[in-house]
Amino acid sequence: RSKIVILVSKPGSEMGEVQEKKLHIAMYPWFAMGHMTPFLHLANKLAQRGHKVSLFLPPKVHLKLAHLNRHPALISFTTVPVPAVDGLPVGANTTADIPLSAGFLLFDLYDLTQPTIDVFLAQLKPDIVFYDYA
Repeated sequence: RSKIVILVSKPGSEMGEVQEKKLHIAMYPWFAMGHMTPFLHLANKLAQRGHKVSLFLPPKVHLKLAHLNRHPALISFTTVPVPAVDGLPVGANTTADIPLSAGFLLFDLYDLTQPTIDVFLAQLKPDIVFYDYA
């Protein structure tokens, strides 16, 4: 069984004295259920160890994943508004919403979320950011 332990040295502490730090982790998976679901599984493992996780998801996806959130007090879902992209159906949020031939347009959609993600990260100030760009 693996264990995630993050040790930090506090300023002014004795040499060699370390403390386990609880982190705030932001996670931004690729817009496919096969990516978002494993990110939530990892978020559950991190939250189990007391870390706070902000998981950035496109609209409506949190409804599909809410039942898998084992630590709702520590894992929050943040909805990322999805901009319109020429060639994608209105309301397309994930790979499941588009034909395979239009998959390349999802990269444009993901890229266009950067200003919103920048604002979220500036507000949340997480210690670590995990992202997945397929």
